[in-house]
Amino acid sequence: MIPCTCGHSGCLIRYGSYKRNIQLKDGIVTLSIVRVYCKQCGHTHALLLSSFVPYSQIPLVVHMSAILSYERKTSPDSVLADQCCIDENNLKSLIRSYRLHWRERLRSSELTLSDRSSLVSGCFSFFSRQFMQIKTTCNQLFLLPT
Repeated sequence: MIPCTCGHSGCLIRYGSYKRNIQLKDGIVTLSIVRVYCKQCGHTHALLLSSFVPYSQIPLVVHMSAILSYERKTSPDSVLADQCCIDENNLKSLIRSYRLHWRERLRSSELTLSDRSSLVSGCFSFFSRQFMQIKTTCNQLFLLPT
């Protein structure tokens, strides 16, 4: 059984689905994403693979490749060469989101881009969201002194 983020197990029921386009190397694939509802806390959740970034059509591996290219100050041509549906504007947008929302978070939690599975699990542990998922929250890295 899949537990809810509230900690309860066995309380999720199927609540519907929606379509999502994912830009893969050789084309765009449309997936059906299942939504679930927690009977305990009343929240709804979408069930996604860890290789997807919520609200993005670009897979996590492309996000990571583009960011690694940016951090190493190398040309993004190798990232673009593998992708038929992604252009330079997409990569610029990814880099901008990374710089604004994620670079300092990763540094503060000592997470690196070298291992995808530890990055994904670390982001869920520290920030309760997938790496590169952007949602409106306070950008507070440290607790305020009392």
